[in-house]
Amino acid sequence: MISYIIEKCGEKKELCLLHQENPSLSQEEIGKKFGPKLLILRNIEGFTGSAGWLNNFKKRHNIKQYNKHGEAKSGPGEEELAKEREKLRELISNFDLEDVFNCDETGLYWELEPSKTLSTGPLSGTKKSKNRVTLLLTFNVTGSIKLPALFIHKHQTPRDLKGIDKTKLPVDYFWNKSAWMQTSIWNKYLELLNQRMKRQNRKILLLVDNAPVHSVSNPELLTNITIHYLPPNTTAHLQPADAGIINSFKVCILFIIN
Repeated sequence: MISYIIEKCGEKKELCLLHQENPSLSQEEIGKKFGPKLLILRNIEGFTGSAGWLNNFKKRHNIKQYNKHGEAKSGPGEEELAKEREKLRELISNFDLEDVFNCDETGLYWELEPSKTLSTGPLSGTKKSKNRVTLLLTFNVTGSIKLPALFIHKHQTPRDLKGIDKTKLPVDYFWNKSAWMQTSIWNKYLELLNQRMKRQNRKILLLVDNAPVHSVSNPELLTNITIHYLPPNTTAHLQPADAGIINSFKVCILFIIN
């Protein structure tokens, strides 16, 4: 998985550079160079935003940026990343790979229409839907165990769920008026996860980013979970959920919805 992502990022970088340096090139001319890979590459992070993608690529791979005063800015250095990777290897070595889990949340704008379309005539502008839910996906590093997603809606009981027992849904259902993750929800989810692991007589390592919302209120209650926080600015390098897994999940969900 990691080698695949690195390969695709390299190709994506090449495509964006070509587009930046030759803005007059047509899709057909670019297609001749990249062939069937073009469709895949365009869908990684958006082909038309090549400048933005290149900036993000530089940040992820520690390529120096410069502020308006000409001072160099950079993300985590290779030495820092190497130390963290070594720390992770040592920590993971104390667990079976099937007991090493990662989780991360994402927003799903389930009513958002495509920003581009084919048209034979003028179209009036429409307001984009901001209806969203938050999903937290948890899975082990081998991909053999995918736990029920944590699902956060802005309503306690949406119209479509009236009369339905939410405890029997294939997700862990939570709600708040913003549909965002909250520390209280995160801690309740950890309690549920700890109970699941207890029933399975399993002790796991859980890798998460260091967002403030992921703070643990009662660590002594997590008898079957060891939490390891990834250092700041390293999740793009170290977190498996960011390596295309969340994107693949959302593509499948939106395909089913539509």
